[in-house]
Amino acid sequence: MQMINKATVSVFIFILFGASTGCAQNDSDNNEILLQGGYVLSMDAEIGDLASGDVLIRDGQIIEVAASIDAPQAQIIDATNMVIMPGFVETHWHMWESSWRGMANDAAEYFRYSEVLTPHYTPEDFHTAVRYAALDAINAGITTVHNWAHGVTDFEIAQAEMQALVDSGLRAKMGYLAVIEGEMIGEADLNRALDWINENGEGRLGLSLLLDGVQGEQMQTAAELGRSLSLWPITDHSGGLGTPEVSGEEFLVTHGPGLTPDAIEIMAERNIKVSLSPLIDPMIGGGLPPVYQLLAGGIPLENISFSVDVSAQTPVDPFASLRTMVNSARMQQVEANQAGMTAGTLIIPPPGTEWLFSYRDALFTGTYGGANVLGLADQIGSLTPGKRADVIMLNMNMINMLPLTDVNIPMQLVQHGLPENVDTVIIDGQIRKLNGELVGVDMQQVINETAQSQARIRSRAGEVIDTSR
Repeated sequence: MQMINKATVSVFIFILFGASTGCAQNDSDNNEILLQGGYVLSMDAEIGDLASGDVLIRDGQIIEVAASIDAPQAQIIDATNMVIMPGFVETHWHMWESSWRGMANDAAEYFRYSEVLTPHYTPEDFHTAVRYAALDAINAGITTVHNWAHGVTDFEIAQAEMQALVDSGLRAKMGYLAVIEGEMIGEADLNRALDWINENGEGRLGLSLLLDGVQGEQMQTAAELGRSLSLWPITDHSGGLGTPEVSGEEFLVTHGPGLTPDAIEIMAERNIKVSLSPLIDPMIGGGLPPVYQLLAGGIPLENISFSVDVSAQTPVDPFASLRTMVNSARMQQVEANQAGMTAGTLIIPPPGTEWLFSYRDALFTGTYGGANVLGLADQIGSLTPGKRADVIMLNMNMINMLPLTDVNIPMQLVQHGLPENVDTVIIDGQIRKLNGELVGVDMQQVINETAQSQARIRSRAGEVIDTSR
């Protein structure tokens, strides 16, 4: 039995992953890991929370969650002063645009760059940007993403993006466009992508269908094609709300501000899922995530998730996303009920107010909810024995936290958590971050190559950035 700590981490990393490269390697002879002595936030209704507990992982699977586990052959990771919980699950992210950082100041600039820069990408640029975003995700405790790859114009580009996802170690859904350059793709195109995934995806990559650009009767054709191949989710930004007769439980609405009560009613009736963009939508002036309206309108908690959307514009920070969702829901609830005590110009809800969306609810949407939205709730999203081991450890013994177990842990995580608190990230049983450092990754190399990629794209496009705004 070996305890993994600061003294042994460098030796362990070398043995587990080998020499440092742009992305972590995925070969480990250690098939059993014991996370020991942490506060367990399981997101499993039967297991609940453990003030001090262990999680046993073997061959990429969660084997046991208990107050104390005896596993003499396991590599032990000390979880003292840590929260052990499922990894965050993100559900809508244009990862290929991540290299635009420092550029797209608002929505107008974003759409202009989409038009001006995209033709000047090479497959290498797509790979570089997606790799950069994927490692940013892992660093922040996100273990699963939905890569909304709407810049793909041919299979070579799709392959470059899929390879970047696999190389990073993330679990992901690859969003494949149903319409490319005005032409509807066919079953053969999707089967080609599925064949590549089956051969190279290492069990962590799946396919979804993006309906952006699908018109009229094509919606029915595209939906039937996606369903015939078991693609999940099927989505455009409206989630098929314009043609509700073809939508169903695998459909996904993105963003959310502007959803009408009638639209929410359709979503509830047809079990349509939603991916909110809590950081992007306020940043571009689009509005706050309508969490309260969704819940009050009958959308189940497990059908709500968060998205990064555009990491060129806002940070990859699940804590900030969930914090915005909670705070927005509270403002919306107070406004909807028009109840409160006035203190000057401040409306203060009365004592004993029952919030419709709690801190625990926020963490649930960020883990199990995201998994359910992506059709993966039977595999990930909770620390349930038998599920795949996508697990994170959050360090509470830092300046922005207090390492206490008899306080409101979900509140502390949501209101005070930062990506810096993410100490350990395990995806499919493989350690991808340990002691606060990405494993097997030369991050400076990744940063340099991403900056160089942006410079090349801008040079080809003849684009000069307006820094005055």
